[in-house]
Amino acid sequence: MAVFAIGTGGAVAGSLVTSADIKDGTVRVKDMRQTAVQKFSKTGPAGATGAQGAQGLAGGVGPVGPQGSKGEKGEKGGSGLLNAFYATAFYNAGDTNAGSIATVACDPSSSGYTAIAGGVQVLGLDAGANARNTPVASSFPGRMDWTTNAPKADRLDGWIVQFGGNAGAVSDKSPEKVKVWALCVPSTDIPVNQTFTQN
Repeated sequence: MAVFAIGTGGAVAGSLVTSADIKDGTVRVKDMRQTAVQKFSKTGPAGATGAQGAQGLAGGVGPVGPQGSKGEKGEKGGSGLLNAFYATAFYNAGDTNAGSIATVACDPSSSGYTAIAGGVQVLGLDAGANARNTPVASSFPGRMDWTTNAPKADRLDGWIVQFGGNAGAVSDKSPEKVKVWALCVPSTDIPVNQTFTQN
């Protein structure tokens, strides 16, 4: 209950005014003492702000999870050309001419090898301005089937060279002696992947 002293002129009334005597909205803040305003105010004195609480401590770093042990270093791998060798076939009869086929096998009695490179060496070419060479039409890994004069299917254990036509007008100036080379490795697991086809 609020108690107010009501003045009338110069005399003070002897009766007290209760909240039942006050009509809603008729008493203003400026009509009340400051101490009464502060008593009934929820926010306290104007401009007063509570102090900020201290910041909590930072949380600690969690433990590191367990790690697997580092494996031992493996041994150095062997060379990819381990036990590799060159196989050669020498056609020295002097009858290797245009259109002929010369070939070399890595091992004539085994298909357990793969020729990973190869080529042909022409020997005994005639010297002089009229000398003519016979161009190579084909050079690739494989083995020949002489009954059909065609390469055997799925055989890469040798090298095949086929000569083309004469390069010049003089037909008797073809290479007469040749040596075919193949670099062979003891493996038959090297795949053949065709990476381009021209349509």
